[in-house]
Amino acid sequence: MWLRVVALLLTFGRGSSSDKLIAAKTNCGPEQFPCGNTSVCLDRHYHCDGEFHCENGEDEMHCDDIYGSMSSLMKGLRRRPIDNFLFYPHFYNCSMDNLPDGCGCRAFTWVFCINLNLTRVPDTMKSSLTKLILINNSVTIVERGSFSRYPGLKVIHLEGNGLRYLHEGAFTGLFNLVFLFLSRNKIEKLNGGTFKDLKKLEWLLLDDNKLEEFDFSILADTPSLHLLDLSTNSLTLKKVYFRAHPYLRWLSLSKNQIEKIKRDHFQYLVTLEVLFLNNNHIWDIENGAFRFMERLVELDLSHNRLRFLRQHIFDSLVNLTKLNLSFNPLTSLPLTVFAGLKNLKSLDLKGFGISNINVQHFKDLSNLEFIYFKKFHYCSFTPYVRICTPKTDGLSSMEHLLVWPVLRLCVWFVALMTCLGNILVIGWRALSRKEDHVLSLFIKNLAVADFLMGIYLLAIGSQDISYRDFYNRHAHLWMSSWQCTACGILAMLSCEVSVLILSLITLERYRCIRTNYRVVTVSTARYSLAAVWTFGVILALFPTVLWTSDRSFYSSNGFCFPLHIDDPYTLGWQYSAFIFLGINFSAMMMIIILYLRMFHIIRRDRQKSRPVMLKKHEDAVLALRFFFIVLTDCLCWIPIVVIKIIAFSEIVISENLYACVVIFILPINSALNPVIYTIAAPTELRRRLRKALSRLLICQKCLERLMLLESKAATSSILTQSIGSTEVRSLSNGSLLATVGRSSTSSESSRRMTYCGAEIIERAETVV
Repeated sequence: MWLRVVALLLTFGRGSSSDKLIAAKTNCGPEQFPCGNTSVCLDRHYHCDGEFHCENGEDEMHCDDIYGSMSSLMKGLRRRPIDNFLFYPHFYNCSMDNLPDGCGCRAFTWVFCINLNLTRVPDTMKSSLTKLILINNSVTIVERGSFSRYPGLKVIHLEGNGLRYLHEGAFTGLFNLVFLFLSRNKIEKLNGGTFKDLKKLEWLLLDDNKLEEFDFSILADTPSLHLLDLSTNSLTLKKVYFRAHPYLRWLSLSKNQIEKIKRDHFQYLVTLEVLFLNNNHIWDIENGAFRFMERLVELDLSHNRLRFLRQHIFDSLVNLTKLNLSFNPLTSLPLTVFAGLKNLKSLDLKGFGISNINVQHFKDLSNLEFIYFKKFHYCSFTPYVRICTPKTDGLSSMEHLLVWPVLRLCVWFVALMTCLGNILVIGWRALSRKEDHVLSLFIKNLAVADFLMGIYLLAIGSQDISYRDFYNRHAHLWMSSWQCTACGILAMLSCEVSVLILSLITLERYRCIRTNYRVVTVSTARYSLAAVWTFGVILALFPTVLWTSDRSFYSSNGFCFPLHIDDPYTLGWQYSAFIFLGINFSAMMMIIILYLRMFHIIRRDRQKSRPVMLKKHEDAVLALRFFFIVLTDCLCWIPIVVIKIIAFSEIVISENLYACVVIFILPINSALNPVIYTIAAPTELRRRLRKALSRLLICQKCLERLMLLESKAATSSILTQSIGSTEVRSLSNGSLLATVGRSSTSSESSRRMTYCGAEIIERAETVV
């Protein structure tokens, strides 16, 4: 589509190209570039970032990659001395008459007939017609001499007509035709003589048709042809018969059925400057396939099935300025594959990771100005390239491991809250000697697992500080290091053990509430926890054992966490999906279902399982507490599951989302578990503190009453004071005794509860 837009501009206009930025010969360091002709050096990440940092704005100049095909087009544009139609003073004037109904006229001799359901070429207009637009009509056949009435035609648009057949001599007599657009039709075959008399034809667009074969010999009638678009057809190189052509500079074979390029396929295309082979099924290119194409300035091989490149495949392309290899299943590149591309200015390597990436890959590309990678930290291997993208992956940037200032602050806040909260839990449970030993054992192990998540976040925050302002220089070294792998293992271990222990706690509660009998002993709990920790260690270490020579499972980003939503089908994606969609999501669904079931059982058996004196609104309190348990699990895992599924659907996800998931969503359980399962739960230590606090409050009230009575006694008679003081003290002591009596009665009633009946339900109600 963009080619047709440019074609319109070429048809009407003449453009100008911007001058190349002349860099001053300064001694700028790596990843620094001069501001124009000055001696001021500016770091690479400031160039083309949308803000002016150089005095005259040189850092925002020449940020558009116009090399290759665009420069070839500009060269053709300058060659045509035609005034720009946008400034043509008589654009809305018309000298044509007898126009078909619905057609319009511009610039005296241009006729537009769009979406009119015309079935044939109009033949009632003046012979002075120079441009005829018949887009989206129903002209299915063009017969011989259909345009012979208009010998002055320079442009014909027959796009979107359902055109099936072109008769021999269909364009006979059009000696001045320059542009012929036959896109979006149903042409299956072209015969010799179809383009007879088109001596001045320069552009021929046959894209989006049904061609299965094409013989270049039919272009013998178009000696001036420069551009040929055969994209979006069903061509294979076995049925494309190339012939020499004197001026053909641009050829597009994209979106066809090409699978393999042999050594002699392109031997006749010696004049070609631009070759598009993208979006095919190419899996192999033989050495020497491009050896006859020394004039080539752009080669596009993106979106194919190339798994390897031969060592000397590009050696003969000495004039190539733009090469696109993006989105191929390549995993490595030969070290000298780009050695012969001395004039290369733009290199696109997006869409695939390079396991053996090395500065040696790019050492010969001294003229390279634009380079595009899948991962921004690859830019550290090309420090002398001015424009390198991407500049961030949403988590990190060229300067910082944590790209946002808010992330740098929040990672420490969440880490400290997680660590301190879980340390408090471990100490709290250790001091609570009379607690249920099984439940306390589960909670302490849960706190240890969650504490590991805090350690992981502290490690990431520390690395961010150590790499501050120069992260890109150390990014690859950090992500490929054993320290990054250790951080990833720590985070994975914390995550999985926490989920599994929460599942154990939920199962134990449910069995006890349902059967009114606890079957899990301390010994059984210890064995269960040992199994959980062993399984967690296996899950965390398995990727490092399976992929011993490649740490990319844990090193796909600077956070070292293998969620893989930025690149869902990277190495180990099946294992990542098994962990987060298989184990964690299943555990979360089980927890939700069992808590709903527990609430139903407790509500149904409330009168049988609990004392009558308990308040009726406690069902609502119980529901609220269960809701917060389920809510924290949902806040953590439902967003991760949804994001994972979206990523697998190949829907583009914001690069900034990954950081939010790792810093804010993933640690939710680890940060809130201390509050939910200990601080807000009725532990023995909490009961003692509450009891002591209640006694202090009672004593304070008694003292206040005594002080009030003594102040009144000072203004009363001695007899009245004596009588009043005696009565008040009696009342006060009686009230205190009554309070203590009620407390004693309540405690006695509570002790009469069955162990696994009301006591277990009471624990569940208070969110242990």
